[in-house]
Parts: sequence; C-alpha cells; structure tokens
Amino acid sequence: MSDISGIIFSEYTIHLAILVGLYAILAQSLNLTFGLGQLFNLAHVASYAIGAYTTALLSTEAQWQFVPCVAASILLSGAFSVFLGTIALRLTNDYFAIGTLAFGAVVSSLLINWRSVTHGVLGIPGIPRPEILGLDMYQNSNFLALLLVFVVAVQALYFAISRGPFGRSLRALAEYDQAAAALGINTRLVRNVAFLLSSAAAGLAGSFFAYYLNYIDPTSFAFGEMIFLMTIVVVGRPGSFFGVLLSTAFLVLLPEPLRFLNLDSATLGPMRQLLYSLILFAVVWWKRRSIFPEQREV
Repeated sequence: MSDISGIIFSEYTIHLAILVGLYAILAQSLNLTFGLGQLFNLAHVASYAIGAYTTALLSTEAQWQFVPCVAASILLSGAFSVFLGTIALRLTNDYFAIGTLAFGAVVSSLLINWRSVTHGVLGIPGIPRPEILGLDMYQNSNFLALLLVFVVAVQALYFAISRGPFGRSLRALAEYDQAAAALGINTRLVRNVAFLLSSAAAGLAGSFFAYYLNYIDPTSFAFGEMIFLMTIVVVGRPGSFFGVLLSTAFLVLLPEPLRFLNLDSATLGPMRQLLYSLILFAVVWWKRRSIFPEQREV
C-alpha cells in the first residue's frame, strides 16, 4: 500500500497532474470559440503568452504578489482579445483564420525581438512561486492544490456557459449567423464576449505556467503549441465540454510511456509529433461530418 501511495503522490505524477490542469484551462477556453462558435482562432496561444509574460515581468521586476499578477495577466490577455476581435471578427471563414494567425505571429515576433522588455530568446528566469497563507508553493503538491481551485472554477464557468443562453447563441451563430441575427442576437457582441472569456482564461493559464516553470522563453509559445491545443479540441469533439476534458488528459498523458523506452531525445520528439499527427488525422477523417457539418440554408 505504501508503494502505491508513493507512486500516486510522486513528483512525477504531480507534475503530470499540473500539466493536465493547465491544458484543461487552455483547451476548454479554446473550445468556447473554436468548438461552440466555430471561430478558427489561431491566436489563442498569443493570449497564453501574454498572460505568462505579464506574470513573469511583474513578479520579477516589479515584485508584485500573486493576486495582482494573475489579475493583470487576465486583464491584459482580455484586452488583447478585444483588440483582436474588433479587427479579426470583420473577416469570415478562411480569412478570419489567416487574420488571427497573423496576430499570433506578431506577438511571437515581439517576444523574440522586443529585448528590452521580454529579454528576447534568453527568456525570463527566476520567476518566484507565489506565497499564499504561509504555504510553500515550491512544493509541487501545494502548487497543484492551488491550481486545482482555479481549474475547477474555470470548468464550472465554462460548463454553465455551454449550457446557458450564451452558449446557445454561440451555437446559433456557428450554424447560421444571418438567421441568428434575424432572431435578435447581437452577433458582434456575442463573438467579442466569447473572445474575451476565452483569452482571459488563456491568460490565467499562462500566469500559472510562468509560476510553475520559474522560467519562460518564446519557444514555449510556438505554433506547435497551437496545433496541440487544436488537436485536443478536435479529438474531444468541438463544442463538447466533457469530450475536451477527456481528450486533454488522454493527449497530455499519451506520450509519457515513450519516456520509459530506451530512446534518445532526437528520436523521442519526432515520434511524439508523429503520434499526435496520426491521431488528429484519424479523428478528423472519422468525425468529418460532425466537425465540418454542411451549412443549412434558410
């Protein structure tokens, strides 16, 4: 029994649980826009990066505490979404995806080249863990407990949204926006609010990511991370609350058995990407009618 409890509460399993918690926030927030609203938002990782860098800079250079740092990360990521939505939501379909991709590329370039603020490719080291109620957050079990509070709060919020009037409005806009507008739905307001809620949660995840690793650099927010988040949502079925939660745990933990094989790092990375690619291709082909439904006409 002691061996089993030692495995369950080992640093390795706690680390995996923290990763699942972070990606659960990220994937569920992307599911709001991409799943319910069918908005092909490729700038979600940019909001994630803004949240992480906000916390990193404020905690290291301004010596801000946990609550102000997290609040600032959420607000700045949300402000970015409002700016993005004001411009990108004027575009439709493929043009919208290209527009959000361009915004994501701009943020990525700023992280690399705005060295006086972001420190460029050197990143920001020495991000301190928060101090809350005298608990040692450098102990990962305490950090996991803190993260779980926010994970549960975010999941409860998105569950309520997906089952409520706002979620129904998003689904209506995704299926046929002109008919939804004829029914009195403010299309621009609903989509902007969806962007705001989605990006705010991504900023929250970025804040916890910075606190957990104690170091961030631009490589953590590359386009490959966006592809991984899209894979989670697609595998879990876009718009499905519980499906995205299950696919988050499945895909985050999926490559872990590969670590126990006698493989060098040069082989492990490509195998992991190949595995994700095969799963994504298989699920898209299998569920192509539900992921890309035919548009009905009125």
